[in-house]
Amino acid sequence: MTGFTQSLTQPGETGGLSVRAWIMLMIVAVLAHFPGLFSIPAMDRDEARYAQASRQMMETGDYVDIRFQGDPRHVKPSGIYWLQVITTQPFGGDDAPIGAHRLPSFFGSIIAVALTAWLGARLFSPGVGLIAGLVMALSLAMQIEARTAKTDAALLAAGMFAQVALAMLMLKVEEAKPKFWGWPAVLWAGTGAAIAIKGPIFFMVTALTLIGYVALKRDPKLLLKIRPLPGLALALAIFLPWLIAINIQTDWGFFQESVGHALFGKVGVADDSHGGPFGYHTLLMPVTLWPASALLGLAALAAWARKGEAVVQFLLVWILPSWLVFELIQTKLPHYVSPMFPAIAILIGIGLVNARALLSGWKQWTLFGVLAVLAIIVGGAVGLVPWLGQIEFGESVSLASQITAALGVLAVISLIILALKPDLTRFLAVTAATCAVYVVAFGVAIPGVHKLWPSYNAARIADSFTGCEVLDVATAGYREPSNVFNFSTDIHLGTDGADTAAYLLNHPECGLAIVDQSEDEGFRAALNGANVRQLAELEGYNAVKGRDLTLRFYTLQTSQVQAPVQ
Repeated sequence: MTGFTQSLTQPGETGGLSVRAWIMLMIVAVLAHFPGLFSIPAMDRDEARYAQASRQMMETGDYVDIRFQGDPRHVKPSGIYWLQVITTQPFGGDDAPIGAHRLPSFFGSIIAVALTAWLGARLFSPGVGLIAGLVMALSLAMQIEARTAKTDAALLAAGMFAQVALAMLMLKVEEAKPKFWGWPAVLWAGTGAAIAIKGPIFFMVTALTLIGYVALKRDPKLLLKIRPLPGLALALAIFLPWLIAINIQTDWGFFQESVGHALFGKVGVADDSHGGPFGYHTLLMPVTLWPASALLGLAALAAWARKGEAVVQFLLVWILPSWLVFELIQTKLPHYVSPMFPAIAILIGIGLVNARALLSGWKQWTLFGVLAVLAIIVGGAVGLVPWLGQIEFGESVSLASQITAALGVLAVISLIILALKPDLTRFLAVTAATCAVYVVAFGVAIPGVHKLWPSYNAARIADSFTGCEVLDVATAGYREPSNVFNFSTDIHLGTDGADTAAYLLNHPECGLAIVDQSEDEGFRAALNGANVRQLAELEGYNAVKGRDLTLRFYTLQTSQVQAPVQ
């Protein structure tokens, strides 16, 4: 271990991470999570819906009801929308770019990294805390969530306050009934905030952790430590006023939709085709936790070797019961198990710190080696994503994509070196290589895959047209929510070519129809003999539906809309 590495594992003045370790960890987290925050266009479908609903709150001044265009969006509580409203204010409010809407996710991911590191350091050692924080900062799943304007990264931050407080109450606080305004208040405030962001999902994780730990210890008196009565009152005070207001305003429509469909509707049936077999989340771990998935074998060995310790038992009941629930639920998405990632990250930290002792025989090396090889294979694919995307779409491979691929090779080499002799110094090399991949890939290469962002590019083309201060825009054959965010709340998402033709005929002066080739024939047939001018054409790709697009921009022959002179 080098002198620099040793300095990072020295305890700080209060026994946790040192100032140097905190600075290094936060630099890594920002480098990993910030690039692309403002340069990647709005993504379909959930992100665009969340961002647009937040924008409409600002446009209408109604911060209780949640709507996407004229339709109710009674899926999740108001918390994430309010956070987006706050973070967009310095960037123009309802005119803010998508990056401003992503800031709650970015800050949520940074908080989750910091709390994971803090807890690992407090429960075990500064070295374990630092490694756990780096695992979270580098996790491929966290890269997506930190850059997506929806609930999950903010939920993880709120839920982590609850989990950290629960860990301290169960493992460190000695009083049988501690004062409420301390860790119990933090637990219930985090729970209330998590419910306000995404309903009871993280509360389930916290409850299963508590129930599992109490059952394991066979000590019901541990329940008194969380101060349930004043705690429940605090949590209710956080989320209940809005919940009452929205249900009064919607005649209980929010409750019926959010609980009946968005929550329980996902349990028995795969929602929106997001299904998967039992074991889906487990099989994806080499991807979601990459690059630290190379160390999952060490985490398993550490958990087994120290399974009798209360702190490790707490981590296991944090992970296993909730993981099983998410495996049993029919609707599956990779980020669903992210509330358990911090506990896994801490186990990885324990494993890496004690790697030499844990890898004591060929069986241990075999388990470790198989999982490390899977991570290395994933690493080879990660660096090639932008390159392969541009080849698939018939675009020339950009310099940024080539650099990303080269950096991906370095990341793979660093992972191989780590697998041969796992220690913190080599994991820091993996950290540096992975950060470099993320900076170039998310900051430049992925935004540069032109065909991935059809609605963003279509809006830029429309902005170049002259003759009308405000265009009356309708689409046909391409109805994704990002159109609304990139154009305006008033855009008409036509049901088919005939519907869009009727809209254009009703807006003769400043109407603009953006028609995919799949609806072009129906659009022209419904014009009733009216002549149109084609102003532009755009090639794109609908990533949600997995099909190519050819978008043609039409206006009536007599309209005021003009394409720029080439």
